[in-house]
Amino acid sequence: MRTKGDCDAFLAEFAPYLTRIDTFHAGMLALLCGSTVERGGDLSIPFEHTMNLLVHQLRLVKALAERNESFSPEDTFRRYAEEVRAEKALPLTIPAAMTMLCRDKERRKQWQQRTDVVELVTGLEQAGLIPYYLERVFTLLDDKELLILDPTNRRAFLTRLIGVQNVMYHCYALLQDAILQYVGPGYLNAAPTDPQAVRYAKNDHLTPADYQAARELSDYQRFNFTYPGGLFFPGSAPFEEVPTLGGMPFLIIEPKRMHFQWDPANMYPVLHEALQARIEIVRELSHEELAERNFLSFFHN
Repeated sequence: MRTKGDCDAFLAEFAPYLTRIDTFHAGMLALLCGSTVERGGDLSIPFEHTMNLLVHQLRLVKALAERNESFSPEDTFRRYAEEVRAEKALPLTIPAAMTMLCRDKERRKQWQQRTDVVELVTGLEQAGLIPYYLERVFTLLDDKELLILDPTNRRAFLTRLIGVQNVMYHCYALLQDAILQYVGPGYLNAAPTDPQAVRYAKNDHLTPADYQAARELSDYQRFNFTYPGGLFFPGSAPFEEVPTLGGMPFLIIEPKRMHFQWDPANMYPVLHEALQARIEIVRELSHEELAERNFLSFFHN
């Protein structure tokens, strides 16, 4: 398969078999499909087949674990052959699914709406039956909006999160850099962000040497991230705990009053080389818009 056409022809011929053959050999084929996508093949061809295989295998693994029976490996296979095949093949299917999910935001968002699948993945991760990174991909923050209020300067910014892991430390690392890039250096007396920390948070064409260096990398907040009545908003919190007003998640930024830092490699490790994260400043809101949303009450007189 030397050309994209060769890759696409291979995927078109073999991807349908992912849901037609036994789960073990399907896992081997899924890995080949994932490798072909990485070589330039059109991921839209094997995507649904790969995801349907993944869910099927996950359900079989869950069913096998729930039996909680003590048999020899031979007896277990005789009784539950397809479940055992799924368990052994899952480490082959997961990388294939990851390489496709991490390359296509819109398809990823569609599968994030499958609450049954998200609950299945989360439960298996908590039980230690699948690697953590699959669950993190299923819970990425894609096209989530977050309103940032600056009472000191009476400004507000509507932001959009893309490929951000569901831990606020990751959001902070990207958000503070996006704000400082938009407004300019020294905003709210903030120190400049660390380019290497930002590059790691974005997963911006990192090399093996960058991964190694990230083990010693640390970052810290440049603003005080808070909410009404709170001293700060915890960096370990998930996005769903961000307070809302009128249905809009929002945080307040103020000049830094306290110091907390984090280790990026521990808080939001790189999930896949193809997945890049960013936070965009969609626009700055006018005072008229803020008044309509009842946000002006948070501003200083």
